[in-house]
Amino acid sequence: MEIHEQSSAGRGLKHREADEARELAERAQLGDTEAFGELIERHRNRAKDWAERITGDPHLADDIVQDALVRAFLHIGSLQDASRFLPWLHRIVRNQANMRLRRGGPYKKEKPFASFGPSNADPDRVEWDDLDSVLRHLTRSAADAALSGQDPAEHLLRKELYETIRSVLHVLSRKERSIFEAYFFKQLSPDEIASMYRMTTGSIYTYIHRSRQKLKQERIRVSLGLSPEKGGSAMVGSKVLKLPEHPPHARSMTTFVDRVGQLLAALGDPRETAELMGVSGFAFRMQISDKATYADGIYMFDWRQTLRTFLGELGYGATMLCGQLAESPVPLLGAVERFPVVLPIEEAVLPFIRRTIDAGKPVLYFDTSASRPYVHEWSLIYGYDDERRLVHLTDAMKPEGKTLSYDDVAENPVRFLAAVEGGREPAVGPPGAVWEEASRRNAAARALRFAADYARNARAYCPMTSYLSYTSGLAAYDRWIGHLRRGPGSPPNRYGMGQLAAVYAEAKRYAAGYLRAVPFEGEAMRLALLAAEAYEQAGEAIGEIASEVPFVRTAEAMAPELCERCAARLEKARNFEAAAVEYVEKSLTLMEKGISP
Repeated sequence: MEIHEQSSAGRGLKHREADEARELAERAQLGDTEAFGELIERHRNRAKDWAERITGDPHLADDIVQDALVRAFLHIGSLQDASRFLPWLHRIVRNQANMRLRRGGPYKKEKPFASFGPSNADPDRVEWDDLDSVLRHLTRSAADAALSGQDPAEHLLRKELYETIRSVLHVLSRKERSIFEAYFFKQLSPDEIASMYRMTTGSIYTYIHRSRQKLKQERIRVSLGLSPEKGGSAMVGSKVLKLPEHPPHARSMTTFVDRVGQLLAALGDPRETAELMGVSGFAFRMQISDKATYADGIYMFDWRQTLRTFLGELGYGATMLCGQLAESPVPLLGAVERFPVVLPIEEAVLPFIRRTIDAGKPVLYFDTSASRPYVHEWSLIYGYDDERRLVHLTDAMKPEGKTLSYDDVAENPVRFLAAVEGGREPAVGPPGAVWEEASRRNAAARALRFAADYARNARAYCPMTSYLSYTSGLAAYDRWIGHLRRGPGSPPNRYGMGQLAAVYAEAKRYAAGYLRAVPFEGEAMRLALLAAEAYEQAGEAIGEIASEVPFVRTAEAMAPELCERCAARLEKARNFEAAAVEYVEKSLTLMEKGISP
């Protein structure tokens, strides 16, 4: 009897696992990258076991699994039956392993796709599977390449190599191809080519660089079995959405919230910035690096979950593409370390952008090439042009917007693109108005509960990366003050101070504006108004710091007396915010007890 019960329990567990795997696969087919990541986390070790059994080499198995997962990610939409994900993945791993073995298996030098990039290897050694190594080899002196005693095998390899490179040259324009061939095949110098084409040497270098990038992407496409592009793009189309006017008084330096607000306005759902800052929780956040007054704490939060929760409170859903580029320095690693490693290929991002914009919706995008004084910021992609191979997007410092090339988007070391799904429920009649008021009151209570809990939590966000740590909430004031009072031997980061002060001074003012509009009544509302006044005072104190330390890129250091003045103002701001949090908590207690309707 006991054995039978254990057997039944085992079968039940297998059924649950199968159901969960099917649900994740279905979500992944709809573009949910987090679901795909969960699938991979569950089955990566199993996939490696399959590859290792076939090859007998654990290191080669790692490369095979990496390649197989990239292929699975790109082709998840072709899976006919979501319940068959595991056999489908097994087939991909088996095919990749067999292909590697046919190329020579563990006894032939094979490089994973993640290895594309500058090589630190011996400059005299040629890695025939690495395009960069090959091109460096071809640019060596013609005399060395044409030695009379050249090995016949080397000669055959070079001949095969030329043919291989020529087979992917179709991705270049006529001019790009001519310059590329003159440089790599005819061994002409950039100066000689510039003279031939009556161009500057700098322009020639630009053409050569662009051609190498295109060829590298095409080589990845061919390796993945994707259909090659003709003339640089398989599709030719364009669309540019007209974004509604975004006046300065409606903007926020918390550009994550600002861009979401601009996106919703483009969908016909304009919201007050104070409401967006309050509902999202960013009006009440403060996070300071434990190392120095760097501004990265502003960006350290769970981007995916925060966006889902934020949009959910506003009545929307979200579809996201996330990733960190292989073998690239990734900014804000502490925020994106859980993203999957991805390849710099257009097929992974351009269809998402086209589909979203064709549906009349901008794309929320994390831009790592923002205009100064920013280093990186949130933006909206609102147009694309296949012929010119560029996207149109907003920039915090350029009201007119800017453009990025498709290559720039694909090669962004941090990949985060999101599309808003769904929409607000239509307005209802008088009975519904009562329900809507209660719904708004409950939403405000949730926002203020977040504010109170966040203020008391000194470690609201903890990266897995061990050398990164941040202090949040009221304790962040103490951390910030400590950075300012370290002494002249360890001055605070001037640039970070400017951004922190500007962002958090504004956030406290929006917290005050949000609290003044919450739909509370009676004593709960009176306490909310007192909290608003205290947040206003905290914002003014931090604003005085922003006036003395403006947010600009500068090498200027902060004098000790300036550091002390800023520290004193932060102490003042902390006292006001501590009082504001107590008022918020008392107001919530009344709401939860039902004393105030």
